[in-house]
Amino acid sequence: MILVSHRGNIDGRIPELENQPDYINNAIECGYDVEVDIWRVNDQLFLGHDNAKYPTNMDWLMTRASKLWIHCKN
Repeated sequence: MILVSHRGNIDGRIPELENQPDYINNAIECGYDVEVDIWRVNDQLFLGHDNAKYPTNMDWLMTRASKLWIHCKN
């Protein structure tokens, strides 16, 4: 069975933490896969549900690729 965290949530919704890199890392460390929201703006990658909020990069994504379920937002 695969347990998938939605935007890093593992114990109920905490909207102000969703898609933050440290929050996602915590969910992965707890054994979850994580659905994340990715934006590409001006050739830069960002995490965030409603908008491009947290800068990230391909290295961050690739080191976690086996645990991420990526929702491309734009």
